[in-house]
Order: sequence, then C-alpha cells, then structure tokens
Amino acid sequence: MNKELSYPPVLLLLLVGLMLVISACDTALSPRTKGYPRIYFPEKVYDIFDSAQCGYTFSKPTYAKMQKDPAYTDNQPCWYNLNFVPFNATLHISYHEYTTPQEYDSLYEDTHKLVYKHIIRADDIEEIEIGSKSDSISGMIFQLRGNTATNINFFLTDNSHRYFRGALYFNTQTEPDSIAPVYQFIQDDIYHIISTFKWK
Repeated sequence: MNKELSYPPVLLLLLVGLMLVISACDTALSPRTKGYPRIYFPEKVYDIFDSAQCGYTFSKPTYAKMQKDPAYTDNQPCWYNLNFVPFNATLHISYHEYTTPQEYDSLYEDTHKLVYKHIIRADDIEEIEIGSKSDSISGMIFQLRGNTATNINFFLTDNSHRYFRGALYFNTQTEPDSIAPVYQFIQDDIYHIISTFKWK
C-alpha cells in the first residue's frame, strides 16, 4: 500500500531555504574597495563683493554666496558667512575697528587662540606672513594639517585701525583624505580673496 509523504509547510520552507543557502555558497565573495562620491567642481568665475557700509572689498567665487552672519546682524553689520554651497563649507568673516595697540594685540591674541585650540588634532600648523606695504595690508595665514575642524584661518590689517579675519569650516564631519581635493579647490579661492582684498 503506497502512502503519500506529507511534510508540514514549515519544514518545506526550511528545506527550500537550506537549498538556496547551499547554492549561494558557490559564489566567491570579495570585499569592495573604499570609494568616495564623484565631485563636480564649478568653473572658476569671480565677482566683486563691495558693501557700502563695510570698509573692505574683495573678489569672491560666483558659486559662493555672501550672507550676513545671523548671530551678529544687529551689532556687527560687516560680519558675514561666505557659503561655498556645492561643498557645504563656510568661510566665517569678522571685521573689527580698533583704536589702540592694546586693542590690536587683543584681536591678534583671540585669532591665535582660536587657531591653536586645534593643536590637539592638527598634525602641523604653518604660519605664512602676508605683507604689502603699498596697499597697507599685512597679516597672517594659518594652514592647519590633519583631521581638524578648520583647515585655514587668516587675518588682514591696515596696521592702523582695521582688522579682518576669516576661518574656513566644513559644516559636516569630514575625513582629510575625502575632502583633500575640495579643500585644495576652496583654498585657491581663499588665496584669491586675500590677493584681491582692498580697504575702502
């Protein structure tokens, strides 16, 4: 007498699943190489930033948008954020007028402290002097290497009563290797800003 074999549905599903797992084992697995998203760099085109109420002007990239710093709109009308929109990075700009050497020393010390607070994570901090007697502009560029929140800071002064400062920050957590091409691209723009900077 023939008896039909019957399997519970759960057992049948387990058998089918086991057969699928065994057949998948024939495929060799290899780890994927680490990759980064493709970066599109805009064309280097510049326009002049010139605010009637501020004592400075410079040439900036057209893809970067100037916005008044919302935290200081009322009491510091010449403080801006230059937003490098395609790269989610911001150059924070501050501007001060001083009347005494002591006030200048205080501004310089503040700049120095803000830069060197990153020494814990920086591999190196290079100081590059800026000087141009004919245009009454001098200052310093601070290039920070390593996994720091900011990679470049600078200040400019007329050695009389005006002090302009910039600090670049990426708005998301970054890795030095992944942002290296972007940072180089933006650094060229910052050097262009410095080279075209004028007092009014």
